[in-house]
Amino acid sequence: MESAETPETGQVVVIRQPDPGQPYDVVATESGLQWTFVIRQRHLDHGQCPLPAQAVRRIRTAKVVHLHDGHGFPKVLLAPLGKKITKEHLRGIHWPQTQVVPGTRVTAELDRSRLRLFLTPLERPVFIAENRLLYEYDPRIIARELPTNLTHSRGDTAPSLDLLVQETIRKLGYLDEEGHALLPLENLIRNVRSRSASERYASETVRASVNGLISRKRLTWETGSCATDGILNFPARPDERTIRLVCYTPFVLPKLKKEQTRVVQLPSASSQHEVAGHLMRIDHLGKQASDEARAAYTEAHRSAGLTGSHKLPKGHTYVRPHKRGGK
Repeated sequence: MESAETPETGQVVVIRQPDPGQPYDVVATESGLQWTFVIRQRHLDHGQCPLPAQAVRRIRTAKVVHLHDGHGFPKVLLAPLGKKITKEHLRGIHWPQTQVVPGTRVTAELDRSRLRLFLTPLERPVFIAENRLLYEYDPRIIARELPTNLTHSRGDTAPSLDLLVQETIRKLGYLDEEGHALLPLENLIRNVRSRSASERYASETVRASVNGLISRKRLTWETGSCATDGILNFPARPDERTIRLVCYTPFVLPKLKKEQTRVVQLPSASSQHEVAGHLMRIDHLGKQASDEARAAYTEAHRSAGLTGSHKLPKGHTYVRPHKRGGK
């Protein structure tokens, strides 16, 4: 559940949403169990993989956790001796944080001997703030959990009020499926004032900032509704009291023609990123893999602890892990 504080008027407006970090779409299969979850920052910080209740007993027999990224052979995320099981999580996971960021959508398949985690590659990369996203993601968690980047407007003392307003909506607002964040104006004013450690902004100053951002089309007005129990609903329901909401929408920059990437501003800058080792098809180009590439694939395949042939697949070459981009 996500919630916003009580606004200054005393009117309680509660923002309640399910946590996609919890397992959902849990399905029993012939070989075991399958479910989906979205990576949250806490999973990365504590080495967790969410488990549905049905998986807690079964996971005890699994000896290895593999991550399949759709590009090459899978990575081993957990050695058998490092496994810790709770009622809700498998702990001891070593997430590759150059690939897996908060918001990444993961499909899990559990059988008697292993837990396999699958990422679904995007057709083209998406840049959001300092993260290069290569796999399917949940826009709501991307909007919520990307690091706060409050720049300063006067020396190194006070963050920009306009940016503070936008960050407050992003961190505390109701999130729709596209990652738009919505917050009642009075909730927004109260929380902006409480989050500003260096300067106590007056309510009218915050209102002026909101109006300025709306006039520049960085924010918009939307209409939601409040149920009798104080729960915020969006879109507005006809039988409930309507509420004016301030809406923050991460805007998308035009596609880059050469790289065909999509850039989403939150705002921040893209950074240098690591590219995992992967297979690349070359037979359609009339080329063959070098002996060096064959040897590198064999070494990497063995190091990953994978079963089966260590021989490079026919018609492919192996691209070693490397860094791309600048700071």
